[in-house]
Amino acid sequence: MPGYIIYIDALILRLAANFFFEFILLWATAEATRSRTTRLRLALGALIGTLHHLLFLLSSYSLIPFYGLLRFFPTLLVVSIIMVLATFYPANKGKLLRILAYFYGIGFLSAGAGMAAAYIFGTELNPQSTVGVLVSIAVTLIIAELGWGVVQRRIYQHLYQLPISVAYNDKEVCLTGLIDTGNHLKDPLTLQPVIVVEQNAVLPLFDPQTAALIQEMCSGNLDAITDYANTPIAMRLRMVPFHTIGVQSGVLIGFKPDHILIRQHKEQLPVTNAIIAIYQHQLDPNGEYQALLPPELLEKPAALTSRVKSIQGGETSHAAQSEREA
Repeated sequence: MPGYIIYIDALILRLAANFFFEFILLWATAEATRSRTTRLRLALGALIGTLHHLLFLLSSYSLIPFYGLLRFFPTLLVVSIIMVLATFYPANKGKLLRILAYFYGIGFLSAGAGMAAAYIFGTELNPQSTVGVLVSIAVTLIIAELGWGVVQRRIYQHLYQLPISVAYNDKEVCLTGLIDTGNHLKDPLTLQPVIVVEQNAVLPLFDPQTAALIQEMCSGNLDAITDYANTPIAMRLRMVPFHTIGVQSGVLIGFKPDHILIRQHKEQLPVTNAIIAIYQHQLDPNGEYQALLPPELLEKPAALTSRVKSIQGGETSHAAQSEREA
């Protein structure tokens, strides 16, 4: 029986590279299929694949049995299915099959490139496996970016999608807001900037009676407010006119919240001079954001407050004609 010298540091480096490759492959699959998961579940799926790889290496050194079984194609297939289930379950059968198809497609292309690199930088008897895994990782990222723009989309989400929280009457909802340079809406009474928020995302702030009133007004029955003229919500409600392509004019029902907090990077920006306008439909078909933020809200609060006060003091401004242009 041939003897082998196993360098622990080299083995650990090889396993770490394999884990990173499995993690990136699962991440790219999630991004390409727009499947929800978490970093912890991505790590779990990658750990399962790396554990199989460790057992395969140990069996190839004759330290454990089952070398033939571990390299058997059905075994590889079962391991990959377990990885996908650990990362993406629960999902319906059709969704899981689609995820597997992307997983195998991206994996075969990147693994093939990695194998070629391992033999190019090594020899037939001693391929450079670590180099091969690193090349596989690079190819996975390239395929994902060229095919689905996942890296660009992640950068876009990091720069232009921000977590925000809206509070009203001791209740709070947390949303994701998209910085929308086309959002020029202003409250016609105060000229304060307007954040457009999906109706379903903001209704949990209100009691059932108030939520029903807002839904009715958003549906076009503005007279419904007459029965609530003396209630606290009546003093908070706003009507925000807008213009957009395909609609000459319209009105969004808005309200003044207790406070708004925007989180930009590690900084928290409190917003006290903004109106929430309620949009009946979904803003993003993929559900990645639920609000449209005017860029001016990301200015320093003091500067923004000063601007609003100067406008209210008599400065000429076209913002009085509230609009949102597509």
